[in-house]
Amino acid sequence: MNGVRQRLLHTLRGDVPSEALKRKALELEKKRKARRSNIKDQFIVPVPESLSYLDTATLPMIVVAVGVGIFAKLLMMYDESRSQELLERKIKNAPEGQGTVRMLSREEWDKVRELRPRTPFESKFARPNSKIRSGEPLRLEDVKDWTIDVFMDAVGRAEEYGKHGSK
Repeated sequence: MNGVRQRLLHTLRGDVPSEALKRKALELEKKRKARRSNIKDQFIVPVPESLSYLDTATLPMIVVAVGVGIFAKLLMMYDESRSQELLERKIKNAPEGQGTVRMLSREEWDKVRELRPRTPFESKFARPNSKIRSGEPLRLEDVKDWTIDVFMDAVGRAEEYGKHGSK
């Protein structure tokens, strides 16, 4: 009932606000201003310290850089001095016949020349009747033999991988 009376009180004069309404608005504005903190109106901007001291090299920084350079150079010189000894030791301890080169005999060279060069279409299990070669006509039987060879190669590799993986 009180809310109805206030509404009627403020609307009696028509479109002009009443004195009571003006007073109520002023009171609300004062409360709003009183609640507002002055601290919130201040802007606090943190200013970081200048990092200009990092631009100039100090004596400890120079000493560390020179020390690391000298240490690295000494390690390289030591490694170079030992490399010849290590190489000679490896040659001395190598198994007999390793690292030697010999000429092939005429028979060995003829056997090497008789071997057909492999093409990308051949596996290491390629059978003699598999004839997919560059420049030759393609037949269905050749494709069948080639696919069998490829699958056999894949099975062989899987077996090798299984043997090495189980150890």
